[in-house]
Amino acid sequence: MSETDTKNEMNKTRDAGVLDWERLPVEIRKSVEALRDKKTDDIRVVDLRGFTPFCDFVILGTVYSSAQANVALKEITDVMKSEGLKLHGTEGDESSNWLLIDFWDVVIHLFRPETRKYYNLEALWADFPWWPGEINV
Repeated sequence: MSETDTKNEMNKTRDAGVLDWERLPVEIRKSVEALRDKKTDDIRVVDLRGFTPFCDFVILGTVYSSAQANVALKEITDVMKSEGLKLHGTEGDESSNWLLIDFWDVVIHLFRPETRKYYNLEALWADFPWWPGEINV
């Protein structure tokens, strides 16, 4: 195998777990767009379908204040409600650096930067298919 062939194989392996934006469920795409509208940074979607019974997708994002997290929570709740998903609960408060928003099939984690770095959930779910935060349409 040539060096070029080896590099191509490595790239296929590395990118094999990357989700295609167009193939994500509509509620996930709308949620990501809502988070982007509210200036949430470093958005990543992890596909846990077939692995865990507690949810199908996890969305991670970085926010910089409790006010930004609350605005994102309101927007996400409205979007999910319009897609037929019900808010089952939230964890975190004004003093929290991490807001968890639970729609059962979709769980959203909004972190302050230092908290996201500390818990590093991307590493926890590194072997699962993920969407890297870029809309390629």
